[in-house]
Amino acid sequence: MARAAKAGSSGGSGEPRRYGFPIAITIVVVLGVLLVGWARETREATSAPRVGDHWHSAYDIYVCSAPNEGTWRSKVLNENDPNGIHTHGDGLIHVHPFNSLASGDDAIMGEFFSSFGAIDDTSITLDTGETITEGFDCGGQPAVLKVARYDAQDRDRDPEVFTEGLANIRFVKNLEAFTIAFLPVDEVPPMPRPERFTFLEAVDPRAIASEAPFVEAPAEVDLSEQEPTTSAAG
Repeated sequence: MARAAKAGSSGGSGEPRRYGFPIAITIVVVLGVLLVGWARETREATSAPRVGDHWHSAYDIYVCSAPNEGTWRSKVLNENDPNGIHTHGDGLIHVHPFNSLASGDDAIMGEFFSSFGAIDDTSITLDTGETITEGFDCGGQPAVLKVARYDAQDRDRDPEVFTEGLANIRFVKNLEAFTIAFLPVDEVPPMPRPERFTFLEAVDPRAIASEAPFVEAPAEVDLSEQEPTTSAAG
């Protein structure tokens, strides 16, 4: 028996036992890791909004000049659209992914801004080329850049307010509303102006590609659309 045991642990017949099992385990582990990674990428690529979806959200940009005062900025007019998150100069964000760069977890505020300018945690760059940077005087307090997410279908609900990771704010459903604002740290951005919701409600929900609202919405006549006098860096 001792001889048999010794023979079984040495020589050519023992090599498959010695190396075969660890190699098989290694292959299984590698394949498992690859499978998990593939499944994760597939899940992210197929999560909403998907390529071909067409969501709409209202947006507005507000720059303070003093407590309880401020100026609404004009709509972005640049319709550049490399990946499918864009505007048609109508005060709406059209979330219409053309590819994976604007779908699922990549359907984000930064993708919208990158089509015409930029956004980070301290500044925005508009389609006019103007950059507004936080920190300027806002009625005796430094202005802070923040983004409020409202639900256009439930406007009584308190907004979700972001002060960090602004470029990574996701579009999570159809009919949201966002206010990008420069305000004192303790103030909540106001809801977008009523006319933005008028345009939002006028968009054909059946549209595959929407160049503009399918019914004519009233023209904006709010004098606060004029350029603000607030001092801003850039």
